[in-house]
Amino acid sequence: MSENPVKKKTSKVRVYVDIFFFALMILVLIPQITGVPIHEWASFIIIMPFFLHLIINWEWIRANSNKFFKKQPNKTRFDNVFNWILYLFMVVVTLSGIVISESALPLVGIHFEPDAFWSKIHDVSATLFMALLGVHIALHWKWIVGAFKKLKFKSDIHHLTDVKRILGTSSRQLMYIIVFSIFVSFVVYILDYSDWADSLRVTKEVTERAQNETSDGRPKTWMRYVLPMVKVTVLMTIPALITGGILRLKKRIKRA
Repeated sequence: MSENPVKKKTSKVRVYVDIFFFALMILVLIPQITGVPIHEWASFIIIMPFFLHLIINWEWIRANSNKFFKKQPNKTRFDNVFNWILYLFMVVVTLSGIVISESALPLVGIHFEPDAFWSKIHDVSATLFMALLGVHIALHWKWIVGAFKKLKFKSDIHHLTDVKRILGTSSRQLMYIIVFSIFVSFVVYILDYSDWADSLRVTKEVTERAQNETSDGRPKTWMRYVLPMVKVTVLMTIPALITGGILRLKKRIKRA
């Protein structure tokens, strides 16, 4: 049976959206190289392909979330839980980035007081997100390789015009995603008033003071531009390799 042409178009768009999302994500994860202004504006722009990714995969998300407490394959249940965790971290990283914005929001007249708690949350959640993204890539590696093999950039690029149709026919889903993301952000923001937040503020301030006292004031070298890329590569590659190894081991055990 031939593939549904509408579904085929959507799958082509999904590949381009995911490529754009991944490229922006790498850019966002290396603020030491790009600088704070580019980092913050790219963080706002990345919300668009992220939401579009969710819309394209909406039917899978809806169907498997509705069947979560019913009988379903363990892999499907794991994928569902893992994707929700990845979504939550994306919300936390974005929210904390907004709260500590130093360039983008002040440019439009919105100012937040510097907050050690949200700075710490942003750093930790971004680091964990890198590792989770590596696992996500490993879990979908077979699909990624297959999609790239079928991709013909010159003849398929016109499928990007289908984004308008997808958004037009999925306005309700987009509204659900926006409202739910705002709700989750509000729930996370409540942590700002907890004792735990105050304890993190004190801890981070003490750490930063100690780092400033031990700094020798020497100018940063070219390593400033290399180390962030090394960090991103390691944090994504190692979890991806471990996940890939576990998946291959499971296949061998099943065959034995």
